[in-house]
Amino acid sequence: MTSVLNVDTIADKAGTGPVGLTKQHAAKHHVNYDAAAGATDASFNQSSLTDQRTGEFLSNYTNAFTGAQAKTCVMSVSNSSDNGSSNVAGTTRAGCTAGMGSLTGSTEYLAASASAIQFYTAYNSNSSNNGGLHDFDNSFCVSFGDLA
Repeated sequence: MTSVLNVDTIADKAGTGPVGLTKQHAAKHHVNYDAAAGATDASFNQSSLTDQRTGEFLSNYTNAFTGAQAKTCVMSVSNSSDNGSSNVAGTTRAGCTAGMGSLTGSTEYLAASASAIQFYTAYNSNSSNNGGLHDFDNSFCVSFGDLA
């Protein structure tokens, strides 16, 4: 037998606040940045985004985390610079990647922070092509952890 639960609001026992997540963690920040167009397509808990250079970005949190190391961040990228009409890093470039920090060098790398996350997007290298930073049209960053 199937059941349907239709509600408008779920509140705590007192009815005055949200319910607590038990042994779960919700995302506390996310951004979908269209680096090819220089525009944020969607975000949550982001006060601003700085496009530092080709393929490197700094997302500033509206509400900071409890500490620089008190968060887990996941980055991803869509292999396109034209909303999926064609891929950028096909078999000749061995795909694409995204990560935390900077690939430019130690002078550009920012220390871990409770108030921001630096991330990059790039296409990979293979035996006949160098990899390199690239502005893709869907660059994703999601952060989990406790807010201050």
